[in-house]
Amino acid sequence: MNKKIDSSSLELKIKNTGFRLTRSRKTILGIIAKSRDGLTAEEIFILAHKKTPGIGIATVYRTIILLEKFNIIEKAHFENNKAKYRIKYNANVISQIQKNKKQKINPLLISNPDLHEPKRNYSYSSKTDTYQDTIRINNIQTQLNEWVNELNKIKNEKEMELEEIINDFGKIDRILERHEFKENNLIQMLLDFQSEYNWLPKHVLFYVKEKLNVPLTQIYSIASFYKFFNLEPRGKYQITVCAGTACHVRGTMNLLQRIVNFLGIKPGDTTTDYKFTLDTVNCLGCCALGPVMLFNNKYYSNPDAKKLESLFGSVN
Repeated sequence: MNKKIDSSSLELKIKNTGFRLTRSRKTILGIIAKSRDGLTAEEIFILAHKKTPGIGIATVYRTIILLEKFNIIEKAHFENNKAKYRIKYNANVISQIQKNKKQKINPLLISNPDLHEPKRNYSYSSKTDTYQDTIRINNIQTQLNEWVNELNKIKNEKEMELEEIINDFGKIDRILERHEFKENNLIQMLLDFQSEYNWLPKHVLFYVKEKLNVPLTQIYSIASFYKFFNLEPRGKYQITVCAGTACHVRGTMNLLQRIVNFLGIKPGDTTTDYKFTLDTVNCLGCCALGPVMLFNNKYYSNPDAKKLESLFGSVN
């Protein structure tokens, strides 16, 4: 299980899963594949960021979730309460890959085991050879058609690319310039970054460290001390449900269950498209309206399922 394998060989395992291998995902997959004992999400991010500076921690988290979903990676073990991830090997797959590597078999033919029969001592007639060549050509053509169809699917697929945000370092510089690159304006800078990204991406904190020449520990101590800073990806829209005593006795749990049923996430989670984040608080200061929900900077008193559908469907 701790064998190291070249990431390109993993295409045999993921070819028919429907998993989209973007440039960023290939980089992350390659890093995990080269690890013997597994890597945490943070370790993967640091290595990926060195290799491709445009990759952000959100992309790493999202890719890890997808790789687990498609049964390509697994949690190797936990270290300091953090999961370490590694490639989920299949002994038969690894054996076949190593065998093909030694025999230098054309990777286009890997998917068809009938084409890997060992050579016989007897000779074929020219007609048999021609027939076998036709089979090979047909199989290659079928494989190529599958790839073309997959490429067309990818072309039409609409996917939120956080890399577009992450690559815009000019935006980060403008915020730093607005605060004159002064260390004593650090909290206000972080507030502006939070407002811009809905959270504090690690690439931003690393970049600020270099630009301001301040210790990363100082930046993280501020970001982790104040509750309104988020170090994990957050949704574009925040949904906050009051769980205080007044709201609780008036039916907070029923309201919360309706929201959970509609969004498919638990309190503290974010939807996979990073559109909504659901949270609870002890009080929103509107006890008379309880149970109350704060959404898009407006308060709503005990909205029913139909109202929730209307509210959440009205935002892009």
